[in-house]
Amino acid sequence: MARPRRVERTAEEVQGGWSRQRRRKRLLVVCEGAETEGRYFELLRDDLDIPRSGVEIVRAGKEINGAVEEAIRRRDERAAEAKMSPRIAKFDEVWCVVDTERMVDNKTAWDKGADRAKAVKVKLAWSNPCFEYWLLLHFECAGTCFDGYKKLNPKLRKHMPAYRKNVDCFKQLAPRVPKAIENSKQIHKSQWQGTEKPMDCNPGTVVHELVERLLEIAGTTIKAYQTRRPV
Repeated sequence: MARPRRVERTAEEVQGGWSRQRRRKRLLVVCEGAETEGRYFELLRDDLDIPRSGVEIVRAGKEINGAVEEAIRRRDERAAEAKMSPRIAKFDEVWCVVDTERMVDNKTAWDKGADRAKAVKVKLAWSNPCFEYWLLLHFECAGTCFDGYKKLNPKLRKHMPAYRKNVDCFKQLAPRVPKAIENSKQIHKSQWQGTEKPMDCNPGTVVHELVERLLEIAGTTIKAYQTRRPV
């Protein structure tokens, strides 16, 4: 499927210092999954016209502990390179996009990865049970518990019949990004406010926090993005 066409920036985006912001900030996003998460954020980054040097996305294909260690390794390597060359900028923020599903039977391992991320200032954009829940929120404010990807997938495919983990569906999702953010915040506020552990938040996600950060780096707002990408 072809990538969505880029659109002209609005006056609000230009006034917001879009160019200066994207030059200044450097993000590393390490995705636990090898397919869906990385593809989504790569296409969102391109849709927002953020240069790849501004937001580096890695498809790690590792669970939370492996993803966090990969993020730390890449951050440290970049910091070392930045000391050697003024042309190289270190990462300002490091994020890991992770799911709870793989850790349902090993909560100790999840806690270890989450504690490690917090200790080294790696931010977690987690989803419970899986990243597909974030995709589902583009269409509905689903608040019912899901027993893993296999139970959630049929509900998602009612909205996206062509969805597969290795298929690009971003063109259909892009106009609905603001709605996904709204739904994600609503679920988190109504069902999980005060709940500290992601493993206890089924369904739930904070992927909206990373998406909002990318909008900010692009110098745009949810309102401006929605205006130029009506559903």
